[in-house]
Amino acid sequence: MRARLLAASCMAASMLSAWPARADITVFGHYTFANGDTLSRASYYTQKQVRTTLPNGDEIIYDDREKTIMLIDHQGKRYWHGPKSQADSIATRIRSERMKTAAAAITPEQREQVSRLYSAMTDSVNVMQTDQTRKIAGYDCRLWVLTAGGLLLQERWVARALAMPDFSSECEKVVLASIADPLGSGLMTLVLQARQMDGLGLAGRIRFKTMRQQGEFSWEATGTSPTKIPPEAWQPPAGYARWEPPAESAAPAH
Repeated sequence: MRARLLAASCMAASMLSAWPARADITVFGHYTFANGDTLSRASYYTQKQVRTTLPNGDEIIYDDREKTIMLIDHQGKRYWHGPKSQADSIATRIRSERMKTAAAAITPEQREQVSRLYSAMTDSVNVMQTDQTRKIAGYDCRLWVLTAGGLLLQERWVARALAMPDFSSECEKVVLASIADPLGSGLMTLVLQARQMDGLGLAGRIRFKTMRQQGEFSWEATGTSPTKIPPEAWQPPAGYARWEPPAESAAPAH
C-alpha cells in the first residue's frame, strides 16, 4: 500500500503540472502499479477545472472558478470537498490519518537517518531535457529525466502542444498528504519542485527507493477526446459519503 501511495503521488506530479491548451480535453490513461496491478481511467481538463486520477484509486478535482478541491477515496467510498483555502489544514488531517501506523514505527535514529538521506538526495538532484521524442495519443512528446542519487528516477514524456500555466499549489499539498513514508514525501517534493518543462505529461515512469520500500510505477495516455466534458465529471460518484478527517488526530508534517 505504501508503494502504491508513493507511486500515486509521483504520478500526480506529472498530471498536475499543466493544463491543456484547448478548452476541454479528456485523457484516457493506463497505469501499472509497483505491485503489478493495473488501472485504466480517464482524467478531465478544462481551463478552469481538472479531475486527475491517482493510481491508488484516489481522484482529485480542482475547480478554479469556485476555488474548491475535492479528494475522492474510492476504497472507502467517501470524499472530502471544501475551499482551497482549507488545503493546509485538511492536508495535515489527511496526513495524520494515513501516518498513524507509520509514525509509530519510526525510531528517533531512523528519523535522523531520513534527514541525512534527504539532505544528500537534494544535493544530487538533476533535471534534463533529452533529444528523445515519440508520439503519444497523437501528440509529439519529448523525454525529460529527473534523478536524485540512487533514490529516484523519473522519466516523463511531455507534450508541449498541451502547455498551460502551473496547477494549483493547494492541490499539491493534498497530494503530498497521502504519503506516509517520510522519505517518500521528500522524493515527491523534489518531483514537484523540479518541474521546468512546459506541457502536459502523457507518459512516464517512476523508479523509487526509500528506507521502507522500493519499486517502479508507469503510466501512459492511450487516447484523448476534445468533446465537451459532462457536468457529472466534476461530481463525486453516487452513493459516496462526505468525509471529514478527524481534527483531533492532526499531527505536524514530517
